[in-house]
Amino acid sequence: MMQVVYSLTLGGSERLACDLAMRLDHDRVRSGICALTAGGPLAKTLEDAAIPFYVIGCPPGIQWGVMLKLYRLFRANRIDVVQTHHIKQLFYSGLGARMAGAALVHVEHEYFTLRKGVARRGLRMMALICDRIVVVGDEIKTHLVNEVGLPPSKVTVIHNGIDVGCYMPWPRVPREALGLRPDVRLIGHVGRLEPEKDQASLLHSFRMVANTHPHTRLVIIGDGSQRVALERLGEALGIAGRVDFFGFRQDVADFLPHLELFVLSSLNEGLPLSMLEAMACARPVVATALGEIPRVIRDGVNGVTVPPADPAALAHAITAVLEHPEQSQAMGVEARRLVEERFSLARTVEQYQALYDSLPPPVGLRPPLLSGPRTTPTA
Repeated sequence: MMQVVYSLTLGGSERLACDLAMRLDHDRVRSGICALTAGGPLAKTLEDAAIPFYVIGCPPGIQWGVMLKLYRLFRANRIDVVQTHHIKQLFYSGLGARMAGAALVHVEHEYFTLRKGVARRGLRMMALICDRIVVVGDEIKTHLVNEVGLPPSKVTVIHNGIDVGCYMPWPRVPREALGLRPDVRLIGHVGRLEPEKDQASLLHSFRMVANTHPHTRLVIIGDGSQRVALERLGEALGIAGRVDFFGFRQDVADFLPHLELFVLSSLNEGLPLSMLEAMACARPVVATALGEIPRVIRDGVNGVTVPPADPAALAHAITAVLEHPEQSQAMGVEARRLVEERFSLARTVEQYQALYDSLPPPVGLRPPLLSGPRTTPTA
């Protein structure tokens, strides 16, 4: 099987692809990952796990030659199943997968990028050559059926999951070893620093919180195109000395148990893995009510939801959690219970394995995927 992702950065879809590649039954599935545009920190993870990976380096704009490269990659590696994440990867991979005799599975992680008519029409057309469409939540399936026009029988819901044994409620690494201050209450955020994540609203809300709670500090883990702008915004708001930008980290599981609460300020979301990881660490969540988040976060039970692009509402919710520690602890306990029950990675992997087992047999003989990591496609 070959999964095609946008890059090898620490985004939600890329991490799901990596988790599947490493955790599927290796006696039944030999996995590889192809990054359409760029590499990233997940390359080291894949290399350490001996998972073959490829980086195409597709530049902006329509690149018809990339379709040929992907076809050659699938054919050279005798791929049985191609699984794409997000519509751009499906556009470039779909025809080559079919020409190479592979089954085609597509995963949609959100529906906001499908609001434009051209994207809806594109997915509706490409879905005709897909064997299955997987979505990470029920609301996304509803949108694909009602707005895009896909047949319900072709769309399968498989929730994202996380390794609950890796994300635990108690700290395993002291604050000092992580570069965290020992004498403050920590508010945390994990995500790509991109416009759709709206960390600008998070900074504006934290300024309001900091005015009334002087012993709080904001921890931001992640990187992206907005980092410099966000650091400058922190300076302009007068909170630069109380905000820590840690960049991409592979040890997020060590940071999360030190937080008082976890915050997401996104303008669009599907089912964010970072939120589930924080919940597995028994942290209450304050998040914008988008995508699958309102189906997971129950106000006052395991967290609080707020409208997007509303720093005042975000600040109010954060303050309420900080000022009621007993309720906050109870919400964290319930958050952990819910993740264990519904969003474990083991359950997610089992459901994907069952889906692959239900696919039609490949066209012709398909030997195992060639071993050894690669950074360029076999042309």
